[in-house]
Amino acid sequence: MADIGNLPEVFYAVFLTPNYKKELLFSGYVKSLSSFNNEGAFDVLPLHENFVTIVRDKVVVVDKVGNRLEFVLGRALLAVTDNVVKVFVEF
Repeated sequence: MADIGNLPEVFYAVFLTPNYKKELLFSGYVKSLSSFNNEGAFDVLPLHENFVTIVRDKVVVVDKVGNRLEFVLGRALLAVTDNVVKVFVEF
């Protein structure tokens, strides 16, 4: 049986906006991320499969200390790669 004690409990998430906005909505380590796409609600947890989707409405993150943060985005591109989530806002 594999030792699961060494698995990460968090992953890195960053929300990127277009250059003209000159702002960063969020950047940091989180425990989970939740949103909606055309298939419905979904969650991203540490070590999630690599995946790309268009999200709608909002993205909710639970940061590394357990705070729930909600971002109303309308529409964004979300990419999960190697335990890093990038959310491209207003792409």
